[in-house]
This record gives sequence, C-alpha cells and structure tokens, in this order.
Amino acid sequence: MELTSIAIDDEPHALAEIGELLSLTPGINLRTTFNNINEAIVNLQDFGPVDIVFCDISMPVTDGIEGAKMLKVYCDHLVYTTAHRNYAEEAFHEGASGYLVKPIIHERLIEKVEQLKEIQEKSRRIEYGEKKFAFVTGNTKHSFIRVFYNEIIYFEALLNHIKIITTKNTEITYVGLKQLERDLMRHPDFIRIGKSHMISINYLKKVEGNMAFMTSGECLPIGEKYRNAFTEILRKGMLSGG
Repeated sequence: MELTSIAIDDEPHALAEIGELLSLTPGINLRTTFNNINEAIVNLQDFGPVDIVFCDISMPVTDGIEGAKMLKVYCDHLVYTTAHRNYAEEAFHEGASGYLVKPIIHERLIEKVEQLKEIQEKSRRIEYGEKKFAFVTGNTKHSFIRVFYNEIIYFEALLNHIKIITTKNTEITYVGLKQLERDLMRHPDFIRIGKSHMISINYLKKVEGNMAFMTSGECLPIGEKYRNAFTEILRKGMLSGG
C-alpha cells in the first residue's frame, strides 16, 4: 500500500525540499504541490482526497492553522511542516497528526510516514475488510438500496442522479458524485477517471490512449484533468489495491 499526499508551502525552496524528501521516502506518493491553501482545496475537490497533507503554518491569506478545518475534509492526516516550534500547541489542538520542524530531517519524515501508514492499513482492513456493502438512497425520500462493493463496475453521474452499474443490474441514486468520491476514493478498488465516471479497478480490462475498457464491454473516456494522476497510479502499480 502506498499513501497519497500533497504539500503546501508559500516558500519555493521549502516546497522543493519537501518534494525531494518525499520522492526519496518509501511508501508515499506526492500527487502535487501548492503555494497556498486555497488552490490546494480546489485540487482536492476536483481530484479527491489524499491520505496526508503536508502543510506549512506561517503563510499569507490563509495560514495552516486557519486552513486546518478545510483541509481535514479532504485528508486523513494533516502534518505541519514549519520553521517555528511555538505553533505546536495550536497544531495539535487542530488535530494534527504530526509536526515536523524545518529544516526537515529525512529520518523523522520516514518515521512519520511509516507511523501513518500503519494507521491507514489497520483502518482500511477494518473498514473494507469487514464492510462488504453500502446503502445508497433510492429514487424516493425514504428508500435505500444495498450495493456490494465487489459487484460495482463503475458509477456514472448524469444530470440529477448517478447510475451505479453492477454485475447484476443498474441502480439509480441521487447522491452526488463528489459525495460518493469522498466515501469511496480511499477504498482500494475505486478511482475517478473523469467528470462523470468513477470505476472499479476490479473490472478495468485495459487502457488505450484516453479510453478505459471495462470487462463488461463499456468504453469510458479518461478526462484530461484526471489523466496524469490516473496514469501515474497505473505506472506505480497502485491499482492492485495493495
């Protein structure tokens, strides 16, 4: 299992440093970097959550402490990277999972990643090892549909509803795709490939160019905004779910 992450820092040299250190750290993939929290939030909304956000504290406009509540919606762990030791109390008050003082010592970064990886692996074993299905809202106010994770081929967002294509039938739910993405993006079987589609890797047969071919026969477009992230995951072998 490889953790996903982003890094936020308004100082270019500090951002380059954390990027280089993460590239040398086993078990973690840096999706991208940002020099402010607002741009990071937009990316997280578009491409889904990550396991860890590495964030500086002292930044203009929105600092790391002020932005904690927004960031924690899109990550499991918020790790602060700062040159100032005096923010520790505030950081942990916001529920931070770590506090690395600049210049960052690589060994401490590795230790923190390993610690959080253990937590994530245990959490996912419990959440997805025991939980085989989920309930989604049906086409009336008080109706619910049970869908099994291992039967879902893909989701397709339409104008005001979502189609859930399974190995047995097609279900309709009125939950938004972004909400489904927040619920399922950390599940090892699902990945967003476009504005309207999220697929199960169990039913991905092959990828040719900008098209994903499913074992059920459907051919789905891979959106330009999602192409690089999807290709990177394929290259790193993350689609094994391990």
